[in-house]
Amino acid sequence: MTSVTYFAYGSNLLFARLRARCTSIESLGVARLDRHRLHFNKPGGDASGKCGIEPVAEDQHVLGVLYRMHVDEKPVLDRIEGVGHGYVDRPVRVDGENGIVDCFTYYPTLHSDGLPPWDWYKAFVLGGALENGFPEDYIAMIDAVEHRVDPDPDRRRMNLAVLADAGIQYRGA
Repeated sequence: MTSVTYFAYGSNLLFARLRARCTSIESLGVARLDRHRLHFNKPGGDASGKCGIEPVAEDQHVLGVLYRMHVDEKPVLDRIEGVGHGYVDRPVRVDGENGIVDCFTYYPTLHSDGLPPWDWYKAFVLGGALENGFPEDYIAMIDAVEHRVDPDPDRRRMNLAVLADAGIQYRGA
């Protein structure tokens, strides 16, 4: 099988969310992208903030999960993630559980401050961080992100059901 390795840092941290999108995925464990920071200021198509990363000079890092998937599924993930419409995929080098790994991730091309994520989206990110055993200070940083309750009840109910199916207890993110 020809495969690619993906560094996920946002809602795709949650295995069930990514598995619903790419059935061949296999988790390779937690990894760290140095000299970057996580933010929730990428405007989504649903009028909310989504996760993005950006390089920084300071001693900061982004935690994520490495996933291996069949190369044929990458175009599917590219489309879902909005490559060409808000994200670009780029190669990165991360520090994984078994050493340095060359992989790809998504960088936002759009930024909008003051656009908080929907409650369920933040819960995906928080649930993925908890599921993967991220350190408490990193979880607290995600938990502190301002959010809004999604005014679309059907979209909210559907996404909260995905969380429940994944065994993630929604705690009013």
